[in-house]
Amino acid sequence: MKRKGILLLIIIYISFIALGLPDALLGSSWNLVRVDLSTSLGTLGIMTVIVYIMSILSTFNAPRLLRFLQTRKIVFVSIVFTGISLIVMSRVDTFYQMLFFAIPLGMGAGAIDVSLNHYLAVNYKAQHMNYLHSFYGIGVTLGPTIMAFTLRENSWRLGYVIVGSILLVISVIILFSFPMWKNETEEEREDQHTHITLKEILKTKGSVLSILIFLFYVHIESLGGVWIASYFFIEKNVSYATAALFTTAFFLMFTLGRLLSGVLSIKVNPNTLIKIGEVFMLCAGLLMLIQTSSLWFYFAIVGLFGLGAAPIYPNMMFMNSKNFEKRKLSKMMSLQMAIGYMGFGLLTPLAGLIFDLTTISIYPYFIIGVGVILIFLTRMFMKKIA
Repeated sequence: MKRKGILLLIIIYISFIALGLPDALLGSSWNLVRVDLSTSLGTLGIMTVIVYIMSILSTFNAPRLLRFLQTRKIVFVSIVFTGISLIVMSRVDTFYQMLFFAIPLGMGAGAIDVSLNHYLAVNYKAQHMNYLHSFYGIGVTLGPTIMAFTLRENSWRLGYVIVGSILLVISVIILFSFPMWKNETEEEREDQHTHITLKEILKTKGSVLSILIFLFYVHIESLGGVWIASYFFIEKNVSYATAALFTTAFFLMFTLGRLLSGVLSIKVNPNTLIKIGEVFMLCAGLLMLIQTSSLWFYFAIVGLFGLGAAPIYPNMMFMNSKNFEKRKLSKMMSLQMAIGYMGFGLLTPLAGLIFDLTTISIYPYFIIGVGVILIFLTRMFMKKIA
């Protein structure tokens, strides 16, 4: 690859850090935010739902944007909107003002996600897609780290300003990188993002199975990110700090797993990496049922869970370019991501409701159940498109 292509790839990776940076920001600061804005603990759910509804709408409509605007411009504008939204959020006086600025936050995230995934699927190799998503892991880990630093000074607002400012710096880098991007002509954009009805997409061989894989994959990934600390705190009687470390362990191995997946994808077929990841997650759920006093054993299991979650999303994204026609690619990706967001925004809160009504001790069974569903759907999908 030429030097110019490598430099652009690095800039695209940095752009994906921008996608991850805001994702865990509110959750990590919510205990102070709700006191400062005089709102209840449960209103965090309202904020999350609005962000994800806007992300779904943005994701679903991204192919229309890509028909009229080049990828680089969409990424630039989306990151600018996201950065400004975070900085303005740092100045709000009420929770409902924060809700208003959650709208551009969600819209920006959805547009960045679809446009960059499509750009890499068309122009780069499988390893680059895996590396791209590992940089999302860096962003989603870095955001709460910055917030933890500012919370020491009892300020959540400074955390938002810092992260928003980082996003604006990234947007400037993208602006200056415009000459490096592939010039997508009007004809190319029309060909790659032509209007295709939902009915036609759903009739495409393997499309429904593919979309369902994304739904359940995002759900099982978010089960790890959202509920794993609560499970170990309640069921294993660990401290708050130790419980939080289980979440850190999950995301750390998740990020390392995507880097490893990028290396392995040079020699290993992406479909094989997907299958290995699903088996790892299923094994993690089964091993979690073992009763032991060794925390290191449980940390190893959580690491296996994160490692298993790592290769599925990026490799499924990359294989879209092999499994579906180019003219259907962006529409297919937008549907996969939109339905995938529902895995987090609907199924994971539903799991929380079930835990609340019963007991969180059934958490490993959720992982096992969703793991089995994923393996079944993936086997059916790969058989369908073979």
